[in-house]
Amino acid sequence: MIRNVGLQDDFSILADLLNCSFATVAKEFGLTKENAPTNNAFITGDALKTQLNNCTKYYIEEEDGKITGFIAIERSSGEPDVFYIEKVAVHPDHRHKGTGRMLMDFASDMIVEYGGKSISIGLINANKVLKEWYRRQGFRETGIRSYDHLPFKVCMMNKEL
Repeated sequence: MIRNVGLQDDFSILADLLNCSFATVAKEFGLTKENAPTNNAFITGDALKTQLNNCTKYYIEEEDGKITGFIAIERSSGEPDVFYIEKVAVHPDHRHKGTGRMLMDFASDMIVEYGGKSISIGLINANKVLKEWYRRQGFRETGIRSYDHLPFKVCMMNKEL
């Protein structure tokens, strides 16, 4: 079951899920707290709670009382019909069971309800497996960006709704 996250939720548990889920990517691409402090492998519950605002909504997938997945939807401040999907996380024990796809489909449906016309995502450009996963869901690559605070290039992808 997917549900909305509210301020009453325990953000330390949510951060633990993100830490665990993103740890595999951090390890694969050599990310550390020192070279990528903003990566979700290192996010704290307080930081996660601070990022929840009027433009950003969090959703979790729960199975048998355990949180197995997480996704964030953020409305663009400059383009009201553009939304960003962020923090897509599935606990490693629940991967390859359709949870990620279910979260993405749910987020796409919510974005349409919110009046969105397109979805933008950013990911580690070298993560070919993830890039292909997004392509299979209708996303197309729109560019590669470098950011001073990140030790990797970011692939930007977009999907029209």
